[in-house]
Amino acid sequence: MVTDTTYKVGIYLRLSREDERLGESGSISTQRDLLLNYIRDNDLLFVDEYIDDGVSGTTFDRVGFNRMIKDCEEKKINMIITKDTSRLGRDHIEFGYYVERYFPEHNIRYVAVNDGVDTFKRDSSANDMLVFKSAFNDMYVKDISNKLRSSLYTKKRNGLFVGAYAPYGYKKSEEDKHKLEIDEESANVVRRIFDMFTGGDSLSKICDTLTSEHIPTPSMQKNMKLGQDNVHYGVWATRTVNDILKNPTYIGNLTQCRQRKVNYKSKKRVHNKENDWIISVGAVEPIIDKETFELAEEMFKSNKNRGKGNGVTDKLLLRGLIYCKDCKHTIGFREHKQQTKKYGEVSRIYGNCNYWAKRKKQDVCTPHSIKYQIIENIVLDNLRKMAKKYLDEKTLESILKTNDRIKKKKDSIKGEIFRLETAIENANKKIDICYNDKLEGNITLEMYKRTYNTLTLEINESKKKKLEYERTLYNLENNGETNDNFYLDKIKEFLEMKNPSRALISSLIDRIEIDEEKNIDIYYKFKLI
Repeated sequence: MVTDTTYKVGIYLRLSREDERLGESGSISTQRDLLLNYIRDNDLLFVDEYIDDGVSGTTFDRVGFNRMIKDCEEKKINMIITKDTSRLGRDHIEFGYYVERYFPEHNIRYVAVNDGVDTFKRDSSANDMLVFKSAFNDMYVKDISNKLRSSLYTKKRNGLFVGAYAPYGYKKSEEDKHKLEIDEESANVVRRIFDMFTGGDSLSKICDTLTSEHIPTPSMQKNMKLGQDNVHYGVWATRTVNDILKNPTYIGNLTQCRQRKVNYKSKKRVHNKENDWIISVGAVEPIIDKETFELAEEMFKSNKNRGKGNGVTDKLLLRGLIYCKDCKHTIGFREHKQQTKKYGEVSRIYGNCNYWAKRKKQDVCTPHSIKYQIIENIVLDNLRKMAKKYLDEKTLESILKTNDRIKKKKDSIKGEIFRLETAIENANKKIDICYNDKLEGNITLEMYKRTYNTLTLEINESKKKKLEYERTLYNLENNGETNDNFYLDKIKEFLEMKNPSRALISSLIDRIEIDEEKNIDIYYKFKLI
């Protein structure tokens, strides 16, 4: 059976006119025999061969190579083998792209037999040498990148705007792209954001208000394609509002370098620390007055320094273990106090999906409303039943360990392992015979490939079953004492305690999930046999 983890191999054979001077050692047929031997020795699945005869390695626009890449895209192959790295190509830039980016991104394993390169072996010294082969080209690109960055930094320090898009609230001047002008439509939104925040509204409420009024986000206003396929495209995010409120550009101090690329090879951007920002005082016309901006900064500091408190919800036994089954976010709990005639003030704790609570107007999830005590009662009751059953099973297992049925089961498994080993050995002998028939011209390459693939699949399937039997046999003989004893001790401790600790509960329960119908799924860290 072919699975997603099966290596489906394509061998790439290339020979240029210059390579012909190497004689027979560099011929297509010699390359093929070398690679077929490698495939056979490693029990790989041979899918197809791709040939470019008489084509230079300085170009990657080759018929055979392009067909191979197409088959990678269509997932016909997931492993490529060449005689050495030069067969794949001699252009360092293109070679680096395929080996360092394209193949990893498409989960393609690349092997250069004679060079000892295998991209799926992280500890290979040959893979380390592969880096040096493309180092000169890499240094050239890095040098150009550094020079360009230095030039841009100089312009930024001189108060000139350098960027593809103007900050939200501004637009580039038609006369000079390095100058910014106020864009009144988006500037009014910026002013409103500051007014709402300094008036006491939370970031979430600001986002909900702007989204419900269908006010375009900065990405939409700039007509950026980034994120258009995301279901939340057009929804204001708290990080966006946070960045606006902390941007000194809005008081006239042009602020650049707030973000940077991870490195010159990646397009991913990360936020810089404030110490790394380049601020040009008075370089642009302000949108917000300084007093409003400073008030917003003070409010951020007070919110940040506000303690988490020591309320009832901080001491819940199952705190941090309960999740929404639908969106996978945590369930948040809040205490509600109510005055009653019979009992006086009554305190109850209710839970809701945190994601729903933060973004109610966007319909990102549903409330999942539930009383905390209901969850705790169900979980503890279920945990006691599972714990007792676990102890009973373990006690039963220790009794059966000396029983004849265990011995018979072991003997049966050993017999299956021997049968599979014999089947693997016979299949390998058939592959050897088939390969000799190909060398002698008794069968075609296509016939060899078909027979080899069938036998290889049988071998891999037998090896997989053999491994499963060996694991079962190991468990029967060793009984997993180390791991089992840990859970046995914890379970006994739990059953003996009237009020178990949160730490003890966390050692036994992995997570708890709740759906909208209040169905509860408990995932334990221990398993019944």
